Amino acid sequence: MFQFIATAVCAVALTACGGGTDKTPAGTVIPTQPDYKLTETKVGTTGETAAAGDTIVINFVGYLYDSTKTGGKGAKVESTVDAGKPSPAYTVGVGILPTGWDMALLGMKAGGTRTAVLPYNLAYGASARTAQDPINGNTYAAIPAYSALVYDFEMVSVTKAVVIPSVPAPTVTTITEVTVGTGAEAAAGKVASVKYSGWLYDGTRDTRKGVLFDTNVTGTTTLDVTVDANPLSVIKGFNAGIKGMKVGGKRTVIIPPDQAYGTTGSGSIPANATLVFDIELTAVK
Repeated sequence: MFQFIATAVCAVALTACGGGTDKTPAGTVIPTQPDYKLTETKVGTTGETAAAGDTIVINFVGYLYDSTKTGGKGAKVESTVDAGKPSPAYTVGVGILPTGWDMALLGMKAGGTRTAVLPYNLAYGASARTAQDPINGNTYAAIPAYSALVYDFEMVSVTKAVVIPSVPAPTVTTITEVTVGTGAEAAAGKVASVKYSGWLYDGTRDTRKGVLFDTNVTGTTTLDVTVDANPLSVIKGFNAGIKGMKVGGKRTVIIPPDQAYGTTGSGSIPANATLVFDIELTAVK
């Protein structure tokens, strides 16, 4: 079943994968569908309330919808209860689970139970699954395409998403001395040979280093920069980061957009991007 969730999610018509577009093949006969219905059978009282982005563990039993049966519960199709262990940890409310599951599970607390009637477009859509092997003597029916389903859910645990506060990027070029060099100085007019790596600024990371966009650290050549050349051969912030270094020195330089690639960006660097560089001065000529 767990693999079925992963492969079937994009078939759900109302998920982000499908964008709500009806792609049902011409001539397809879709069974009459029930309305979505959510019944709170027990209110959970333990721990946190499940919100989008939280990690949850649940128990569930799923049935084919059958209007002639009590609660619409027809043949059983899957169950963690029969397996004797709850589900793996899921992230709820972010489109990983079928839409109807997210709708049913958001707002629950541990210990709570709900029953959800899901029309096919809130379940597995046009995807189908064959009958499954028995578990502890329980058999599981196949899930035909366009099947309405009924689920009994029990919330086992809710772990709140970790929200990392973002540190605003500096508005001026910021230089941190990592290692102070002892050799020749990269003064104006000198040619500085450097090894470097460059990242997009990410204020949620301790290092502030997000996506790596360029590096010459793994190669055998250096970047040679004439300090304070007119015109500059590198962005202003990079020139400022090199100037005053001594051979053997290392710096981390954070460069705001107006000292980098501004409102236009460059290649994989988007417009208005703050950049972070690690720079090592290897020689001065």
